[in-house]
Amino acid sequence: MNMKQNYQVHEDMYVEARQAGWKGWGGNERMSKAVLVERFLELFKRPVQGKLLELGCGEGHHCRAFQKLGFEVTGIDISPTAIEWAKEKARATGVEGNYYLADLTVASLELPERYDVVIDGNCLHCIIGADRVIFLSHVYRSLSENGVFFVSSLCSKNEMSYETYRDGSPYRHVTSENDLVVELEKAGFQVLHVSVYERESSNHITVYAIKA
Repeated sequence: MNMKQNYQVHEDMYVEARQAGWKGWGGNERMSKAVLVERFLELFKRPVQGKLLELGCGEGHHCRAFQKLGFEVTGIDISPTAIEWAKEKARATGVEGNYYLADLTVASLELPERYDVVIDGNCLHCIIGADRVIFLSHVYRSLSENGVFFVSSLCSKNEMSYETYRDGSPYRHVTSENDLVVELEKAGFQVLHVSVYERESSNHITVYAIKA
């Protein structure tokens, strides 16, 4: 059955997180660390400065960490509640950053700048079906020459990619390692390094790619 992804669910979940008094998406324990940033820092010959864009920035947890590392950071998200939360935290912490609302599945979207680094803030696995082609085309166009795309995504434990569902609608795309690499190469990226992290239900994958 081909069902349309309900991207509104992410706004609903950010509203619930704020009402629950959490520090961010996934609860307070998740917000106590920045695993994505740690994995980026492990990369060999990674960028150490420049303009950085995080896709699916949420309340800005990773953006603030990257800003502290010396990057000039912009975060975008589909959730109005997340973006307002990120702006509030930027003011409260004094860690500057640019945050704005955007839907990366809209083909006509124009991102305002070119970036040296684009970080997938666990956003790509939220994008379903043909919307992934649009999403990746935005990433490619937003990058400067030889710009870095760092993917952080759910990954299947075998060679099969699949969707998970929430309330009857596709919720997450869990890709196989091979399918993700092929998908990125078709979008114009050169994949330089892949790491897969074993977990109980589904694995996690990071990909270090550049604009070819």
